[in-house]
Amino acid sequence: MAEPSAKILRQTLDGEADNIDRLSALPESVLLSILSRLELKEAAATSVLSTTWRDLFLQLPNIWLNFHIYGNPSDHPRLFHIFTLFANRVLRERNPEAPIRFLKVCVRNFTQRMEEDYTSLLMSAAVAVSTYKVYQFDLRLTCSLLIASLEIAIPPAMFASDTLTSLRLTISAGWDVPENVWLPNVINVHFIPYTLMHENSTQRFLDGCPRLQDLMLMIGIISNYEIKVKTLRMSSSSLKSLRLGWDQMDETETMSIIVKSESLLRLTLSLTGGHKVNVDAPNLSFFSITGEVRELNMTQNSPSIDEAVVDVEYTIQSAIHSQNASTFMRALENARVLDISEGIMKALYDSTSAMPIFRNLYMLRLIPDYYDDVSRSRIQQVLFNLLEHCPNLREIFFEKVMVFDDIHNYIPVNFESAFPPSMVQNLKNLEIFDFRCRNIEYKLVEFFMKNGQSLEIVSLRKDNVRGSWTPNEEGRILSVMTCSEECDILFRHKSESKIIYRRNLDSP
Repeated sequence: MAEPSAKILRQTLDGEADNIDRLSALPESVLLSILSRLELKEAAATSVLSTTWRDLFLQLPNIWLNFHIYGNPSDHPRLFHIFTLFANRVLRERNPEAPIRFLKVCVRNFTQRMEEDYTSLLMSAAVAVSTYKVYQFDLRLTCSLLIASLEIAIPPAMFASDTLTSLRLTISAGWDVPENVWLPNVINVHFIPYTLMHENSTQRFLDGCPRLQDLMLMIGIISNYEIKVKTLRMSSSSLKSLRLGWDQMDETETMSIIVKSESLLRLTLSLTGGHKVNVDAPNLSFFSITGEVRELNMTQNSPSIDEAVVDVEYTIQSAIHSQNASTFMRALENARVLDISEGIMKALYDSTSAMPIFRNLYMLRLIPDYYDDVSRSRIQQVLFNLLEHCPNLREIFFEKVMVFDDIHNYIPVNFESAFPPSMVQNLKNLEIFDFRCRNIEYKLVEFFMKNGQSLEIVSLRKDNVRGSWTPNEEGRILSVMTCSEECDILFRHKSESKIIYRRNLDSP
């Protein structure tokens, strides 16, 4: 927009015309800044003010089209039709030269009667992504529970953009990656959920994103839709972070995941059902896997892994899987931080292979589980063996004290069977995240305080349900004579940032 004319400025200065539209005389950049502080429908209402404002809202750099209507559901299709007409105008009548920094289309409580209008909206969004200078695109669709199954045809143009850097599709329906994908500048991609329609569709997408660094795929179960793809292969020379979830409720089926990337630094897997996992990522620094697996293999050691979370259970327990678990643990021997669950300890119990030495391990976190088919003594035996191979361990973290669960009360507790004396003596930090004030927990804290010569911090955190710490609860801990002369007791609460420090057990 041109600068205000000299006549308008002169009239303004001389005070000759009190009815001058001084607001419209402002530069377009200032007017757009004003409109950006309004919701889109409010910004559109300003088009009636004057010719200057008529199409101004169509040039806003951030567009959020949000359909979320309460009230009578039978009226939603009519209201959605009106919404679609407005959204199509916003997307189709825009000046192609005006860049879109952020485009978000969100439709909640979608029903089958809205499908035709939604298809029209998708076409408009795809045209905008492929023809305008869109940098971030976020498409969300929440289906009504009344819809048993829904397949959405994603326009291929949505996967062709020279400017797009971020793409997020959250669509509770089956949809497929088109044949041709070209997103040369996309860096972040989230597909939640993501349905495997063809075995090569995922790799086809990766090949069309040569600069992709962050990818999240949540492979979900779509009602009345049979997953035919059993193998997911992923290879990328640019990917740095991959978060993959796969829910497969039929454990009789075996799903295979094969990840190969020299650039990959962070890998997070969340699995339900029977999966065979193979990872070839020599530069991986963070690895997390949770859920059920049949096999877990690192095709080569990853000496760069600094932090690992292993919270898995083998769906078929056998000597083969025990050896597989032992081999996998050797791939983590250079880790500094390790989270490990009883599921992997259960598999390690029957292994005949020697436990690797975790020379760099500084912090160990124990993830709680309770398996009725394995005795506490077996888990404690594996834990003792693991801790013996962690010569430099300084911090141990219990989310819950399950490894010594005294659920039957009469079972004697023997902490020496799980904690080597050398580890206890060199430990600096002990933390229990979900402290329930049970007798077993008090005894565990007392054991470490009486034997931990290097202990500096004991951190105990209660949750919201159990309330704040009482004087009696604190007093029971503080009454224990500590072996270390420099030990702080920290009483924490999940909902509070306040921390109570007790220096040498006698500070106020």
